[in-house]
Amino acid sequence: MAIVKMDKFNLFSFENNRKSLLDILQKFNYVHFNDLVVDEKEDYLKKVSNQDNLTRIDEKRSKLEYAINSIEKFLDKEEKSSLTKKDMSLDNLYKEGENFRFDEIYPQLKEYIDIRDKSQDKIKNLKAANEELESFKALDLDINSIENSHRFFVEIGSIADQFYKDFDQDLVKKDFKTALVVDLSKKDSLNYLIAISSLEEAKDFREFLRDHGFSKANIKTKKKVSEKIALNLEEIENLDKKLKDSEEKIKQMKIFLPDFYLYQTYLENLRKKEASSEFFIKTKRIDFVEGYIPHNLNDKFKKDLKEVLGEDFVLDIKEADKDDPDVPVILDNNKLIKPYESVVETYSLPKYNEVDPTLLVSIFYTIFTGFMLGDLGYGLILFIGTILLRKYKDLPESTDKMARLFTRVGLSGCVFGLIFGSFFGGIIPLPGLIDTQKDFNTLMVISLIIGGISLFTALGVKAYMLIRDGDPLGAIFDVLLWYMAVGGAIALYLLDGSGKNVAKIIMIIGMIGIVLTGGRENKSVGGKVAGGLYSLYGMSSWIGDFVSFLRLMALVLSGGFVAYSVNLIVGMLWPAGILGKIGAIIVFVIFQLFNLFLSTLSAYVHSLRLVYVEMFNKFYEGGGKKFRQMIENSKFINIITGGYNG
Repeated sequence: MAIVKMDKFNLFSFENNRKSLLDILQKFNYVHFNDLVVDEKEDYLKKVSNQDNLTRIDEKRSKLEYAINSIEKFLDKEEKSSLTKKDMSLDNLYKEGENFRFDEIYPQLKEYIDIRDKSQDKIKNLKAANEELESFKALDLDINSIENSHRFFVEIGSIADQFYKDFDQDLVKKDFKTALVVDLSKKDSLNYLIAISSLEEAKDFREFLRDHGFSKANIKTKKKVSEKIALNLEEIENLDKKLKDSEEKIKQMKIFLPDFYLYQTYLENLRKKEASSEFFIKTKRIDFVEGYIPHNLNDKFKKDLKEVLGEDFVLDIKEADKDDPDVPVILDNNKLIKPYESVVETYSLPKYNEVDPTLLVSIFYTIFTGFMLGDLGYGLILFIGTILLRKYKDLPESTDKMARLFTRVGLSGCVFGLIFGSFFGGIIPLPGLIDTQKDFNTLMVISLIIGGISLFTALGVKAYMLIRDGDPLGAIFDVLLWYMAVGGAIALYLLDGSGKNVAKIIMIIGMIGIVLTGGRENKSVGGKVAGGLYSLYGMSSWIGDFVSFLRLMALVLSGGFVAYSVNLIVGMLWPAGILGKIGAIIVFVIFQLFNLFLSTLSAYVHSLRLVYVEMFNKFYEGGGKKFRQMIENSKFINIITGGYNG
């Protein structure tokens, strides 16, 4: 429910201590470096470059990824499910990573992969060659003797069906004295043949063949075609044995897969550490680096540096300037609302001087999605499904966070499903407070009320930020006056009698106040008036904001009507005997699941829209920088670290 407080540090140390410094900083983990720029005039300063090391690491990472992908193809379903995440310390990760014999194992694996790939390519080429040769199998002659004949003209090839009929007729009309065409075979739309003539008629006959679409074949053998096919089949058989043998040897390398995953995590973290040195600038002997750490880790940071560097460093550390755009952001929320951080991050992290909107998002996003889903059955599937998914699957952190978010969405859907009395669109009647099939006006009013509460709450957050930053007048001008103008307009519409007059007065005071203060940042009187009038014109956008919340009603109705329609079809099929009952069950399961998917997707997307466009527009700018930690977890390795609270 807050942004973690940061301290900015400047650190000077000796260049020969750089490796030890990087080691302890990575172990500390919560260090975010600024990317410093060296002025050309400061020729005594240089950026640290570590490209040689990074290139070597990247080459290994590329080889490792290739090795892992090659082995993973041979994992069966059971083996994949047996792969679990392993917890280990950073020290143990480096120890095991440095001792792993990857440079010995990889060439062996690469040899097996190369044999397999070459065998596959050769088999593919030989099969293609045989397929081509099959068309000339009837030619039981030595191809070499035919093509090298000096006594007559011979060409072997094919003619497409579209030209063949004319070719046959024109050959008779042409009346060659010595020409002969022998059909060998037909495949698809091609007619394969051998064309023979005397040398005297060769020129005219060749031209005749070309005019009729004759395509000369390139038969890649000097033997009889049938002999070449047999030889190719024999070679394919030998290559297939070689292929299976190489694949079996690759399968045996599966025992190294857990080590490969560990080594992959080791290389990722080694690269991150080595790349961090490029944030340093240096003189001949001194390194300098600037960055941020969480305020609560201030003492630990100093202690760790002293343990490794002794007295050979100078550290200047102070509270980060809240208006500094370079200050990185860590969101600090409890387990209940932490999943909603992904909703905030999808839009943009808050700047360091803003408020963390996660709590606000958690409340309203849950209401929005639950209202739109609005079905007990759908909510239960989401709720139970995501719980089981997290229990039986080792999910990456980001996926796990999303699963926890949908657990909450499912629970909210259950609550609103009970309110609407909807269980899979009414397949089982439930008593509800609101009937979505009839109470359209009630749904519309509730949607607008939820919208009004959301918008006014968002505006209230803006007031809090202005007061917190020492601008109470800004809170009056930019928030209170809008409460009066918009709230007064709503009350004017809803109230009667004396209440209506009071609402009118409040609205007018608010509108006059907006005109007088809306352009206060402009210097000229004309600019102030124009700015004020333009601000008041912005009141029209509130109509669009309120109307936008009618999507709450629209989506719960659309999902409900689809579910209801499915149930009608099921009701018609059910009485029609065994086949009818089977059909009804199939229709119910498939189309209710499809509607669940559409309803959940719609609720997810449209709730984001309401949060991002309608609510954030009132107080939230975003654009904060994400805090870069120095430790990188992976799919199968979780590195044990301390938290950012000390």
